[in-house]
Amino acid sequence: MFNAHSLNAVNNAKFSQHFVKPLYGSYCFSNIPQTIQFLLTGQGQSALPPDAFGPLPTSYKNVLMFFIDAFGWRFFARYGEKYPLLKTILTQGMVSKMTSQFPSTTAAHVTCINTGLNVGQSGVYEWQYYEPLVDRIITPLLFSYAGDTSPDTLKEANIPAGQFFPHQSIYQALQAHGVSSHVFQHQSYTPSTPSEQFFQGASIHPFKTISEALETASRLLLDKRGTPGYYFFYFDQIDTAGHRYGPDSPQFAEAVDKVWTSLEQLLYKNLQGKVGDTLLMVSADHGQIEVSPETTFYLNRQIPGIERYLRTNQQGKVLVPAGSARDMFLYVKDEHIDEVIGLLQKHLEGRAEVYRAQELIAQHFFGQEKPSSAFLGRVGNVVILPYQGETVWWYEAGVFEMRFLGHHGGLLPEEMEIPLLLLPL
Repeated sequence: MFNAHSLNAVNNAKFSQHFVKPLYGSYCFSNIPQTIQFLLTGQGQSALPPDAFGPLPTSYKNVLMFFIDAFGWRFFARYGEKYPLLKTILTQGMVSKMTSQFPSTTAAHVTCINTGLNVGQSGVYEWQYYEPLVDRIITPLLFSYAGDTSPDTLKEANIPAGQFFPHQSIYQALQAHGVSSHVFQHQSYTPSTPSEQFFQGASIHPFKTISEALETASRLLLDKRGTPGYYFFYFDQIDTAGHRYGPDSPQFAEAVDKVWTSLEQLLYKNLQGKVGDTLLMVSADHGQIEVSPETTFYLNRQIPGIERYLRTNQQGKVLVPAGSARDMFLYVKDEHIDEVIGLLQKHLEGRAEVYRAQELIAQHFFGQEKPSSAFLGRVGNVVILPYQGETVWWYEAGVFEMRFLGHHGGLLPEEMEIPLLLLPL
């Protein structure tokens, strides 16, 4: 069943002529963690509107949350009639249209789903950003300095990893109420420095293939019938295929097929009617749009001398690049902000819109609350939001280049609109 209220709300969440405004107060990804805690413990209330559940129960012994990276609303609409499990969700469950947080990026949403904190509170707002602790641009989910090819280069700074990430996890909160948690994530980055911070309080199950993850989870659920549990799965195959080959590619379709066929055959058919009091939840952090490396606008190549307007660290290195090519954040010297915005608007006319970050903060693009000191210390002061098919980035050969055929991070509907799928098992 479609949640008509959510469709209307998201369709009317407009900003400028091109963009979507995140709905932190209602249909937003950021409200999923608190809702999961409510469903499993009965404590507090759902952060999602009641109509997200329609006639479904709002109390469960087990919740299975599938975070399918990049499976945005446009792809749910594309594949909804193709896969039996999606058809079952449409007829027997609830489907709500939601918004991502802004930026529509994995770093912000992985942090949110594991900690319960929205982007403005966690401070982990993009793939790359300035980190005052080390006075450099970093890549937080790799725990490395931006541009490094290996993870964990930040360990050289001899600063405890806990200072880079929030100090809470949803798993610890559930544990306090007698709910055990199980996290399933690919073995190529599990364990990792960020996961050691995010997954505190959970049992961790690194996997090699989706099939292995689903078979392990099915056994656990059947063995632990009667024991309250939260099962979290992170699948990145669709996002990876979209970045490399584009969201209209055969490789992207193959990745979608693998995920939904596996969920149907190895989880749903194994558990349907056998576990009881169990809710299957599926959502995504963002969608993707088609982009081309050939048309990327490189600021330092096409606006010569722009470096002189940008902040540097104590070593005199320009603080670039932050964000992504779909939502580039600049650290502009305060006295040059108006000049730089005018310069960018001139050069990017028809390609992108340019905003002061403070304007977006004031309009609650990063959450309804006052942003945390961690966020304010890291966020740039000028934001570039490209239009359809456009990318804006910084060029440094072999280090910073835009190589993707599919991308996200910005405010277009194709990036910001995501599904929330609910189905009792």
